[in-house]
Amino acid sequence: MQDTHWASGLFGYFPSYALGNIYGGQMLEKMAGDIPDYKKQVAKGSFKEIKEWLTKNVHGYGNLYDPADLIKVITGDELRIEPFFNYLDEKFSKLYGY
Repeated sequence: MQDTHWASGLFGYFPSYALGNIYGGQMLEKMAGDIPDYKKQVAKGSFKEIKEWLTKNVHGYGNLYDPADLIKVITGDELRIEPFFNYLDEKFSKLYGY
């Protein structure tokens, strides 16, 4: 057993982690468009504008929408994997110099 979820018989967690990462990548792309200097804000320890963005665009909806519908409300688009791939490419290209 490689994961505590497996030992508990909760095999469905792995797809939900993957989907959560894909949703997160698309939301990050949208937030970066709305708050272009968010990385500078994070580097300074300032999360106010990011928290406000999340409250307005994500948390404020609570459980009103299913995830596929919520991503359309937030980004105006269907779920796409490209933003997550772009995030990974940016992150790992800096780490590994490719």
